[in-house]
Amino acid sequence: MQSETNCPRCGSSHTVKNGKTRQGKQRYKCKICRRHFLPLLSYTYRACLKLYRDLIVPMTLRASGIRDIAQVLGISPNTVLTHLRRAGDQTPEPRVPSHIKDLEMDELWSFIGCKKQQCWLWLARNRCTGRIVAFVLGRRTDHSCQLLCHKLAACQVQNVFTDDWQSYSKCLDAATHRVGKSGTQGIERCNLNFRTHIKRLQRRTICFSRSPQMHEAVLKLYIHHLNSHPHF
Repeated sequence: MQSETNCPRCGSSHTVKNGKTRQGKQRYKCKICRRHFLPLLSYTYRACLKLYRDLIVPMTLRASGIRDIAQVLGISPNTVLTHLRRAGDQTPEPRVPSHIKDLEMDELWSFIGCKKQQCWLWLARNRCTGRIVAFVLGRRTDHSCQLLCHKLAACQVQNVFTDDWQSYSKCLDAATHRVGKSGTQGIERCNLNFRTHIKRLQRRTICFSRSPQMHEAVLKLYIHHLNSHPHF
């Protein structure tokens, strides 16, 4: 079991005392990698502990807002925002397979800042695997639909199921396009998961994104987690 005085960088136990901080806390130095550090239990700010930082993303994906997380964990809201942005930047976009038998496409309403600044989430879902293979954030316009189709350009799709929104008939091949609510039940259920697990997507909420970067970061994290855990 690793001791408190083991180096947090290399894990070495070859450490020596190295003076004290202004607050009187004992400081240590690693003889292997030369890092200066404090024992974990010496930190008074919880965000310095990995245990608390690791809870930020899971709480976000379970309908907790920024201030909710900050209050429960006893850390700063700015720390929560910074951690989510960093996690979003490190999360890759969904991988588009080379072949999909049945693809479902739909759009989900959301907004940034105020309800006048609408930001629709366009989704493409593989019916067989339940995975989100592509997504786009934008207005409910033909341009956003074209961006989504562009991400799927290298994929061979046998059937594409959508509702009767006009953009789909303009951007999709009529030979593979299937229109009807009966073909989009899977992705409609997926939309419900989004609204349930992400507080900023709920229809009646005081929690909302104030920047496009944060909005995209949270959605990318959720989609990545959803694809990694299909039964989430």
